Amino acid sequence: MTKLTTVLDDRIWTLDRPVWFGGVRLRARTTVLRLDDGSLLLHSPAPPSDALAEQLRALGPVRILIVPNCFHHLGTPASAALFPDARVVGPASARARNKALKLDLDIGDARLNEVLPELETLPLAGVPFLDETVLYHRPTRTLLGADVVISACSQDHWTWRAAARITGCYERVRVPPDVRKTIADRSVVARSVRAMLERPAERLIVGHADVIETGWRERLAEAWRVEGVEL
Repeated sequence: MTKLTTVLDDRIWTLDRPVWFGGVRLRARTTVLRLDDGSLLLHSPAPPSDALAEQLRALGPVRILIVPNCFHHLGTPASAALFPDARVVGPASARARNKALKLDLDIGDARLNEVLPELETLPLAGVPFLDETVLYHRPTRTLLGADVVISACSQDHWTWRAAARITGCYERVRVPPDVRKTIADRSVVARSVRAMLERPAERLIVGHADVIETGWRERLAEAWRVEGVEL
């Protein structure tokens, strides 16, 4: 779990690492995106090991660190220290959870469009528990999320495989179990998810599932319909 995996040649790579959460061991994903100017964006940055730092430096300068919601922040302070020229973008709710996290720009700030014109921000409204913003990268037709959906498979640790079977997430794309209980407004969520479904994306990359390509639109919609969100 120290080597980047290519998703799209010369544009997108992922790195999975083990994390314990709620008594199960998940695969947590960092996504590396090459921007149009050749620099790199790190989505949900992992704690930067020497091996990862070497691979990133070989790809190009790290320009942007994205904290997508109030949970995916743990590796960002160390990444920011290693790449001091990178700007950190995320929600204020993440900073409230992690005093070591310093944000250069709020992920909801309209000025982000000036900094990253090739990206569109799609907030997952109606779920303040997550405070998540999904990104749509126009040049690669890729949606980048964190906890908007989750899934387990045979590659996962036995603890998560067992829990996923109980919660209906094994080999199915579903809303994370803890998120299900915290949906504040299903009509607002529906508008948010519809905006994602309307993008001409070719893949959905999230934090705790294999990269979703074939049928991603149907699988994302089904996950939220199961929770009573009308799409």
